[in-house]
Amino acid sequence: MTTSPLLARREISLKERLQKALAAVVAAAAVVACIWFTTDASTATDRGLLFAIGLVALTGAGVAIFFLFKKQESAKSKEQMLLLRARIDDDREGRSWLSRIRFNTKRFLAATIVLLGALIVLAGLGVLALQIYGYLRFGRWESYALLEFVAPYLPWLRNPQSWLGLHKIVMNVFNILPVSLALLLPGLLVAGFGSAIKPTQRS
Repeated sequence: MTTSPLLARREISLKERLQKALAAVVAAAAVVACIWFTTDASTATDRGLLFAIGLVALTGAGVAIFFLFKKQESAKSKEQMLLLRARIDDDREGRSWLSRIRFNTKRFLAATIVLLGALIVLAGLGVLALQIYGYLRFGRWESYALLEFVAPYLPWLRNPQSWLGLHKIVMNVFNILPVSLALLLPGLLVAGFGSAIKPTQRS
């Protein structure tokens, strides 16, 4: 495989082109199969659905042909040049385009987990801010126990038939634990977990 880091131009190998084309065909076939089986389509009765399936199949074939005949990549901007040079480095170190997909997928999942944790933390801070606002304005601290929000969704808490001792412990803990703290701690843990699993370099 010949690459030119100075010009930020990359020659795409036949193996990579075939893999990408096959991936496009398989993805289009999977979408067609999902549409077909979930709608129980019939080519004789539903022409609109048949048109949609044909469009997906043609799109997949077009993307496959594009990948198959695209023999090189070139950069037209500074951002594209940086991405292209990273791919050139991957080629030199024997990393395939699939490893780039895995790497970016892991980064996306880790970022999603961090975002989820941050939203949970923000929800806890929002509850706390409402309590502070109510106290400063009305001079009364409104306490929101976790039990008030959890009990309606857990029948065992409302009407236990077994594990009565455990029920008393859980009721006491949930009655003492404020909602803000119950959101802040798990949110921080979730965000920390997402940050910990975020990959820092491709392998």
